[in-house]
Amino acid sequence: MALTWGQVKTWSSNSLSTYAGTVGSRRDTVLKQANALQARMSSFQGEGQAADALRNKMAHAQKELEILADDLAEVQDAVTAAVGNISDVESAVQEAVSCAKRKSCTISDTGRVTCLMAGGAYTYSERTSAEKSVIIYLQRALELADYADASLRARLSSVGTEGSISSASGKGAHSWSKAEQEKFQSMSPEERAKFWSEQTYEQKQYLADHYPQLIGNADGVEAWARDRANRINLQEKKLKAERQIEWLKAAERDPAAISSRTELRNRRERAERDLEDYKKIESALANGISLEDYQHGKQGEPVSLLTLQDDGVRVKAAVAQGDIDNAKHIATHVPGVGTTVEGGLDTYMRKTGNLRRAAAQEGQIPIQDVATVAWLGYDAPGGADFVEMARPILAEEGSKRLAGFLTGIHESRLHGAGDAHMTLVGHSYGSTTSGMAATKIKPGVIDDMILYASPGMGTYDSKNFHVDQHHLWVSAVPNGDSIQGLGFASGLGKDPTDLNSGFTHLSGDAKGYSGYDHSATRNDKPPFQTSNHAVYLEEGTETLRDFGRVVSGVKYPYVIKGSW
Repeated sequence: MALTWGQVKTWSSNSLSTYAGTVGSRRDTVLKQANALQARMSSFQGEGQAADALRNKMAHAQKELEILADDLAEVQDAVTAAVGNISDVESAVQEAVSCAKRKSCTISDTGRVTCLMAGGAYTYSERTSAEKSVIIYLQRALELADYADASLRARLSSVGTEGSISSASGKGAHSWSKAEQEKFQSMSPEERAKFWSEQTYEQKQYLADHYPQLIGNADGVEAWARDRANRINLQEKKLKAERQIEWLKAAERDPAAISSRTELRNRRERAERDLEDYKKIESALANGISLEDYQHGKQGEPVSLLTLQDDGVRVKAAVAQGDIDNAKHIATHVPGVGTTVEGGLDTYMRKTGNLRRAAAQEGQIPIQDVATVAWLGYDAPGGADFVEMARPILAEEGSKRLAGFLTGIHESRLHGAGDAHMTLVGHSYGSTTSGMAATKIKPGVIDDMILYASPGMGTYDSKNFHVDQHHLWVSAVPNGDSIQGLGFASGLGKDPTDLNSGFTHLSGDAKGYSGYDHSATRNDKPPFQTSNHAVYLEEGTETLRDFGRVVSGVKYPYVIKGSW
């Protein structure tokens, strides 16, 4: 049965939060009883059949108590997650009520909006416009309520089932107060990495399970925990998008919503795009095993979800291949113009996979020593929007996220397996984003940086990079890539192929790729062309092998600066 406005407007996240705390207290009590029973069993010295029977009964009772504690942990998990969702509903309800008050409108318990101006009636046009404004807010509140209800029911239905979210956590762990959650959010990557290193493994599991929205994108947290949290977030976001699409389709068919149908359609189309992105990420993860499983000895190649965000104009994600927490060499690849999760994740997972294998081969090291990240963690410019492409705004915003991400990996490793050799690889507009990020991080985070097919390096002076000047690399194919250096005059920074750029030139030879356009003209000759703009990481190219040498740490600046 569909939720009504009369029901939703009374929802309270505070009461639900109190209930979650009560469930947590009950779980702690049950665990204490289980531990007390275990202590009694250990001290029991009786012998004979009766004594053995008593031990069996006590062991069975203890096991039942542990199962009950796990079930209560899952209930608390479900309710805790619902608190955040209900809080979103409350905010949306308040926005609808405030809008109705401003527009001199009322909302009935059935959701009917009626507008009448104080002191006189609206004109038809005025009334329609006012009602449309209120209806949009009302529909948003009902939409969020529908998702919150579906999410809680789905979580509660899995309580006690095999493989449920919280079944592995609970013992020796505790929940966070609102103040503790806010403190964690406000930490720098350095502070967060230190804090995280001080938690027990059981507590880390518990936090990833119970606060996945906090942990999944928290720079400074170990990769396995971010992956564990983001796999939960992925399913939650997928469910939310599915429910949102269903609700919006129904709302579009409602005759009463005729004035807001365009707005409803736009939101539905965004939800449909997001859902396709989530399915694409889900498919990528299915090609391997979780990083946590890999670290516990399960056979397979680890694929981990290190970032999952839906703010901005599209879904953003960072997907890694290899063990980020323990690999000796890590390469983070930042793509450029027109990149989306739905349209580009498969491509960049393949290319970063190529890079990972090339690094192992060229460095003559086990592939387990190399990890690569396809970082689609910012809103790249649209492929056809040359105005947007030529401006540094999106690169600047993306660089802040990228700097935090890289710093987080670096700091986490300092409290774990030790510092890794980290290479930042930026393609196209992603090279500008990478260059800007390299000006924001502290020295020692990025050991090598490769920019290729670059419109601009993000700054006009390589001394602004917090990267050793001898470890700045650039690659450019000579033909078929007119984007190279395109953004010099529009704020994207200096062309890294310039003789005085401070970069060492890597090979620009990608002719070994079967799809290489041999008919393309020189980059500095008309017409504008991009046929070889994305060939650098394809198998069979010298560019890929050269990049692999840098990533594995065996490429040194033996070429004279500025030479080809």
